[in-house]
Amino acid sequence: MTQPLQRYYWLPVVDESSSGGMVRHAFSGRHADSGANDVSFCGKRFCLAKPSEMDWIQAPSCQDCNSLLKALKG
Repeated sequence: MTQPLQRYYWLPVVDESSSGGMVRHAFSGRHADSGANDVSFCGKRFCLAKPSEMDWIQAPSCQDCNSLLKALKG
């Protein structure tokens, strides 16, 4: 039996818990359908803005979001 497709996207957002100021978090759905803010897989609410190319390069991925997505895949 195949698992249903889980749509999600990664986005660098301002995260005050990071020393660098930005972290890539995973969000449910499609980025095109997102609003001004959303709750990430790790349960934190963030304002969503268009990141720069440098934000994508410099922001580390949230390990909690990554672990939760891996657990969903089984």
